Amino acid sequence: MSGEKKQNAEGATYTVLAEHDLAAGLARHAQAQTIGTTDVVSIQPCPTPAERSQDRFVVADWLISDQTWRFQAVLDGHAGHETVDHVVTVLPDIIHNALVVALATEGPLDAGELLRKVIADLDERIGQDLLDLFPGGPGALENVSDDEVTALINDGGVNSAKVLRCMRGCTVLVALIGPDLDIWVASLGDCQCVLGTKTPSGEWETRVLSSNHNGADASEAARIRSEHPGEDECILNDRVLGSIAITRAAGDFLFKLPSIYTTRVFLNSNPGFRFSSKIADFLPRNLTPPYLSAQSEIQHVHVPLLGATDVFLVLASDGLVDLSGDTYGMDHREPAVCGKKWVEVLGREDRAGTGNAALYLLRNTMGGDADKVSSLLTVESEERWIDDTTVLFTKLV
Repeated sequence: MSGEKKQNAEGATYTVLAEHDLAAGLARHAQAQTIGTTDVVSIQPCPTPAERSQDRFVVADWLISDQTWRFQAVLDGHAGHETVDHVVTVLPDIIHNALVVALATEGPLDAGELLRKVIADLDERIGQDLLDLFPGGPGALENVSDDEVTALINDGGVNSAKVLRCMRGCTVLVALIGPDLDIWVASLGDCQCVLGTKTPSGEWETRVLSSNHNGADASEAARIRSEHPGEDECILNDRVLGSIAITRAAGDFLFKLPSIYTTRVFLNSNPGFRFSSKIADFLPRNLTPPYLSAQSEIQHVHVPLLGATDVFLVLASDGLVDLSGDTYGMDHREPAVCGKKWVEVLGREDRAGTGNAALYLLRNTMGGDADKVSSLLTVESEERWIDDTTVLFTKLV
């Protein structure tokens, strides 16, 4: 019943909304919009300012040599906003400029390698900015007093920003769509990119164009173990050093630099970490960094070769993955399973005319009906109850 107060499985109170209020409220909370040909939603319903979304996205059309290139990105920040705010600010321009140069150069374009290199170089620059504050490396840092370190890194300006960008992190998912419908996808972390294609016979097919970079992924865990032989706890409880779930990201230099940078620099930073006790738990395992990688995995598809009658692209942060698993009761950390469900939902015949496709998918993964969606939208809590969730939907054919 509309207006009824209920309690969810965790005992938190929520309000059941009438359909009109629910549709309007969800669109408002999700900041539903259409940018060019791309439908967008990005939601964190918790009203507490400190819990505001750490997701970021970019949708842009670039006119280069009289041809249109489409750029899209979903960035999922964690531990704070500093890294994701930096990446969303500088990454698009760096990629645009690199693409302009590459297209003006004779020879074939390797857009995938361009994306991989730009993202890795950006991460390296974040780390190098910190290292440059302490010339001489770890050995020299040992001889700097805590007072000197604190004064240098907590200047409230440029130096503070450099340190905080290393302390926080973000995943990176980028799609570059060329004028001939070539799609290059670079994935760093656990956001997902899915291509839905409809065959001439009317069947929908799913192609996952991203990788699942977390410690629960067998290939990622094996890669890290092979890079750190003899370190049994480099992957512990499906987490890197028993601490962080993702295995590739920008920032997160606690897992990329020797531990002295954490004990002498990061733990002297103001603001610092929310949970410094957890750092003490994993820090003794930091023996041969780096443990996190900034090397993106690249996939490429030339859409015309698919012979499809209908094609769309979805980029989503892992909040949508979490919602999908909760709603559909599936092993939602398996990208092919999750992606197939999204394509199934978006390929429904009754979706036509429903407006923003990203909003349609979001509502479906939140449960669809008024009670289920209300139970995720109107919780009376000052702490977040769902992960930040961002979805970009683009119809290509």
